[in-house]
Parts: sequence; structure tokens; C-alpha cells
Amino acid sequence: MTATPAHRAAGAAAFKLGMRSLVGAVTVVAVQGHQGTVAGLTATAVCSLSADPPSLLVCVNRSAALAPALAVDAEFSVNVLTEDQEDVAQAFGGQKPVKGAGRFVYGQWSRSEHDVPVLHGARVSFECVVGQVMDYGSHHIVVGRVIDVHPGRRDAKPLLYGDGRYLSAG
Repeated sequence: MTATPAHRAAGAAAFKLGMRSLVGAVTVVAVQGHQGTVAGLTATAVCSLSADPPSLLVCVNRSAALAPALAVDAEFSVNVLTEDQEDVAQAFGGQKPVKGAGRFVYGQWSRSEHDVPVLHGARVSFECVVGQVMDYGSHHIVVGRVIDVHPGRRDAKPLLYGDGRYLSAG
């Protein structure tokens, strides 16, 4: 058996095809931007990082309109969607003909006491402060220190994404 060199990498097409098999929860990352503007995007690249201090990771493409707003000390939310919020996921994922603040007409949004957009009816929403941003490839890896948790509709089934489409957990 021949050892595989450590520096060898799969091609982008093979990688993308393989990643389609990885099913993930659908979230909307939202931020209060500069001069009162709001921005958001649909993301499945979100995971817990640490319980002490409570923190999570969000991976955001550097070309996303939201990316510049996720600088150190910026505040943002991660809203975990329910299966009946697919229209919200589509709007923030660019699958509906809306951009920027126009995306926030989908779903019921309000501002938290920290002035962060939070989605009502989500399974849960996390308010975070950016603790660190690292670049890797085409993305920013954002460490968010969780400052508040808004329990939501935990009895609702989560919206999932896999194989290039939205899925139900049921």
C-alpha cells in the first residue's frame, strides 16, 4: 500500500459533490451593518466551538455582502430555521429576487437590546460578538462569542439542507 502525500487535495468538483452528502441545519446569519443597514445570508457552515466561553463558528464567503460587517467586536445573530421557514432561507440564500434589507421582509424580524436582527419563530437564535476572524481559502472563519440565546420553537422540526436541496427532518 502506498502512502498518500499529506499535501495532496481533492479537486473542487469532487469536493463539492462529496459535501452534498453532508446534511446540515439551515441558519440565517444577520448583522447590523454600517450606518444602520442590515445584511444577512443563509448558511449551513455553523457549528459550536466551546461551552466555556460559549462560542460558535460561522464560515462566510469573503465575497458575500455581509462579510465586511463581520469584523472583530461586531455583533450578529445566528438564527436556526424551522422547516416552515424555507422561504426565509431562499430569500437570504439568493433564490428569491430580493437583496440587502429587502430580504428582511421574509420572516418576522426585530432588533434585540443589542440592536441585532433576530428572527421570531426560529428554533433558536444566538446573539454573538465577533471575537476573531481567520481567512482560509475563499472564506472567513468567524468566531462568535455568544452573548445571548433566544429560545424559540424548539418543538418545530429544523430545516435541513443536503444534496443541493432543502429537506425536512420528518
